[in-house]
Amino acid sequence: MKQFPSVVLACVLAIPALAQDATTNAATDSTKPADAVTHAPGQTLLASEAALTAPLVFTNDYFSLASAQAELPDGGKAVFNFTITNAGDYEIETLVNAPDGSTNSFFVNIDAQPTDPDMIWDIQLTTGYEKRLVNWRGNGDSETDQFTPKSFKLDAGAHTLIIIGREPDVRLKSVTIFPAPPEKLASP
Repeated sequence: MKQFPSVVLACVLAIPALAQDATTNAATDSTKPADAVTHAPGQTLLASEAALTAPLVFTNDYFSLASAQAELPDGGKAVFNFTITNAGDYEIETLVNAPDGSTNSFFVNIDAQPTDPDMIWDIQLTTGYEKRLVNWRGNGDSETDQFTPKSFKLDAGAHTLIIIGREPDVRLKSVTIFPAPPEKLASP
């Protein structure tokens, strides 16, 4: 019977040490990739929240271009309405599936129709659905976008994110609009 209090005492003394280990391990989580995107919380909008026009189609939980490669007037449109409380520079992170070089781009802009070729978003290839920041081609090419990531200077108030289909079967599940890191300046 004298061993029981010893076991209880050992357990009581071990709990703070285990709690400290858990805190330390959580702070130094080595399972995250070194290039993992971290940013301030933002507004996440699901693909189902976009107002779509053909040939963009909503299937399951994503939208995509249902036809062959399209030019600006023929790519359909996905329109997301959102509101910004604080004026500032914002970026867009998406959950997208862009499996190869023939299925990895959209046209994108905020508050105005995108233009070609400046506002082409060339998506880095994915394996299934992955997070990607919106870029703009600008004066670059499909391999090297000029604005990586694209930062948008937004006033407080209502805004419209416009995505137009460019290549078939690029699948977009969601967009998150969030404040750009302070060290970045808005690009034109």
